Amino acid sequence: MFVYLLLFTIVIVFLYSFELHFSTTSFTTMIAFVGKDHVRTFEHEFQNVHADLWSFGHRKIKSSRVMFTSDTPFEIFVKYNYEHIVLIHTVHHIPLFFDTDSVIQYTLENTTIASLWPQLQTMPPSSKNALEWYVKKGGKVDVIHL
Repeated sequence: MFVYLLLFTIVIVFLYSFELHFSTTSFTTMIAFVGKDHVRTFEHEFQNVHADLWSFGHRKIKSSRVMFTSDTPFEIFVKYNYEHIVLIHTVHHIPLFFDTDSVIQYTLENTTIASLWPQLQTMPPSSKNALEWYVKKGGKVDVIHL
């Protein structure tokens, strides 16, 4: 009888551990690559960031970390209910600040290389000119110069 109790306890601990480590770990941040650089460069730069990596408008390659889709970044962002989205136009190291509720624009040599978006009531219809769309709607954009 003791053997069955021990076996039952082992199974319960295993199932709880599996649920805790594999099923409930989901990222709240989405990093969307919409630039022209190679997807491997993007994957290498952001491989250690605790976020889901998505690539838009690129040919699918074999990758365990990057997901590919033909939808727009903001459609995926709303569909999977992320808290933040980072739109990457040019692959570069970007300091991520998640404690703000405003849109952040990252610039390098007066060129926008990325933007960080929190969950908004209305998201832009596409990633092209998203910052311009947001400013026209009356939103405030904080600029970080790299």
